[in-house]
Amino acid sequence: MNWISPLAALVGVLLGAGATALADHRRWRQESVTRLLELRTVLYAEYLVAMEKTGRELLRVLETTAAEERGRAADAAFAGFNLGGTWQQIHIVASTDVVQAADSVFRSLKRARDYVATADQRDTRRLRAMKDEVGALRDQFQQTVRSDVRGLLAGSASWSA
Repeated sequence: MNWISPLAALVGVLLGAGATALADHRRWRQESVTRLLELRTVLYAEYLVAMEKTGRELLRVLETTAAEERGRAADAAFAGFNLGGTWQQIHIVASTDVVQAADSVFRSLKRARDYVATADQRDTRRLRAMKDEVGALRDQFQQTVRSDVRGLLAGSASWSA
């Protein structure tokens, strides 16, 4: 009996099944990375928008709200744009570097909220320092996000090769 033909057929089937499984795994991995990239990109953009809106609203409260009402108005401004909710989502899906950068911005905006609640509107030096702090931390967050997205893109490219 000739065993070479059935053995060759069996090896061919095994190689074909293995190649298909490998291709399916690569495709699944690529799709997973793509979904994660899309999720993070949307979330990071939402956090940046919430940061900007919160900062602008806190400044508006400082400039237009009577001192006795500013505490409540500052709390409402801080809560009004889902900054906290987006921050919590970042803690779930983002890399450690991005979480740390988001935490820094969040704490800085909380200090800004507390400042607005009690600040003297004429203290422009302290206001400028607060704005500079928030702006620098926002810029750091953006840079960290860019690195995170580039890392995902690089990882995604290596899986498609």
